[in-house]
Amino acid sequence: MLKVYLADIHGGDIEIERDILRGVAEVIKGRKNKDKRKHQLQILKDAKDVDAIGIRHTEIGREIIDRLDRCRIIVRFGTGYDNIDIKAATENGTIVTFVPDYCTDAVSEHALTLALMKIRGFKEFGRRIKRGFWSAQGVKTEMAKDTTLGIIGLGRIGSALSRKASCVGFNVVAYDPFIGDKDFEIRNARKMKRLGDLLKTADIVSLNVPLTRKGESKYPTLGMIGKREFERIKDGSYIINVCRGEVINTDALISALKSGKISGFAADVIEDEPQQSFYLKKGDNAIFDRLKSMPNVTITPHCAFTSTRSVREVKRKGALEIKRVLEGHFPRDIAWINPEVKKAYLERFG
Repeated sequence: MLKVYLADIHGGDIEIERDILRGVAEVIKGRKNKDKRKHQLQILKDAKDVDAIGIRHTEIGREIIDRLDRCRIIVRFGTGYDNIDIKAATENGTIVTFVPDYCTDAVSEHALTLALMKIRGFKEFGRRIKRGFWSAQGVKTEMAKDTTLGIIGLGRIGSALSRKASCVGFNVVAYDPFIGDKDFEIRNARKMKRLGDLLKTADIVSLNVPLTRKGESKYPTLGMIGKREFERIKDGSYIINVCRGEVINTDALISALKSGKISGFAADVIEDEPQQSFYLKKGDNAIFDRLKSMPNVTITPHCAFTSTRSVREVKRKGALEIKRVLEGHFPRDIAWINPEVKKAYLERFG
């Protein structure tokens, strides 16, 4: 029987994946390790002879891909795929897919919640209550209609955030060089022609872009918010990041927080993100240690995607992509990251 290896999973079990792949393949649940290198070595040992691999946060680089003798498909059970070496997979004749259509509402609502918590002063009021101080005085709060929300990236999640935020009352502006003027209007956002224009205008900036590098995109997003951007940003603005930690230069971010150039930072992701579902001791992750100690920083543990529905959906849709390929079909167009692999795949697997 064919074998499917799930390196790291959503939730505590693989019953959804097993149900979908029953009669098609044996499903093997991987073992995680807090140490990323040891986790990689474990995959090299466990997944060498499998026919499909499913991952969440596990990094699948050339070292692993070149040793996958039978693997037909690698599925990222999530919306981004920067943790997979697409070029290596394509050269190896391996299909790569992801699940772009499962958590749009969850992530956009998470970003909107962080924006509302900021303008309503939830963090400071929460601190006061914990100290037993019953007072509403002296905390700066605003209403959405008096606040400009700037969205960088109007893809699925950015678009959903724009529509929801405008319904709440935010004045929404957005920057996205990949979409036309009419699309901004449809998404209830005012177009900013340049990134700098948005940064100078917005009270709150939400990052909703994929992580891309030079050579992968005309407008790469790796480190797109750095020292230069923080120098141009509106004084006292607030940054929300629910996409990838690496789109922000951490040193520049911390400098802006310490200087008061920005009033705060809320993130569901951080640069060099730690492995999921492990307790972090001081020294395990230097970036996490630096950020969590700052009073004007709010961090959630890469959980924006979660809801009962979305977790069920990503497990189901990811497993269905594996099933399609193992049964001799190609993935959904919307999910297929490297369709250019088709010829090499057919030559390898027929």
